[in-house]
Amino acid sequence: MRKILVLALLLSLLPSPANAGRRLETLGKDAAGDSQPGLDLVWLSAGADRQTLEIRLGIAGMTPVMGGYPALPGIEWTFDVGPRTFLAEAVADTSGPAFYLFELKGGSFVQLATPSGTYNPDDGYASILVPLSEIGARRASVISGVGKKGTEDVDAHVHLGATTHYPDRMATTKDIVVP
Repeated sequence: MRKILVLALLLSLLPSPANAGRRLETLGKDAAGDSQPGLDLVWLSAGADRQTLEIRLGIAGMTPVMGGYPALPGIEWTFDVGPRTFLAEAVADTSGPAFYLFELKGGSFVQLATPSGTYNPDDGYASILVPLSEIGARRASVISGVGKKGTEDVDAHVHLGATTHYPDRMATTKDIVVP
């Protein structure tokens, strides 16, 4: 009986798979120095646990959110989960960082949610935390960038009124599978 209690105690100290954390994988890279600081994409990584997809977008010369012009600058990744296409975006807005999740429906992106995230200039990345339930992903779902189809699916951009300028883009080269 004592051995069973000790074994149960040891097993309770191990992290559960749902709380074990996300292992991030690099899904794409781009050369540093090919765009202006703060809009120079250098990598995309992502990972999932049983509840959340974490998307990290690396930016060379990333600057803190200072306020100023609305929705300026932004970085985004367009990805597929099965037949559905989504876009996750981090924006340095006037009041601080903002995070958005859109789905492609009928040729237009429709906003689904405002997920949580971090905008970390000290480490040079923005992180967007997307609930798997929002994108219909579950265990063994494949999440792939649309860049695998020959397009650049990660971009840094600046909204200027009705126009959007794209100073840097890159393509996803690898998929991830939800554990």
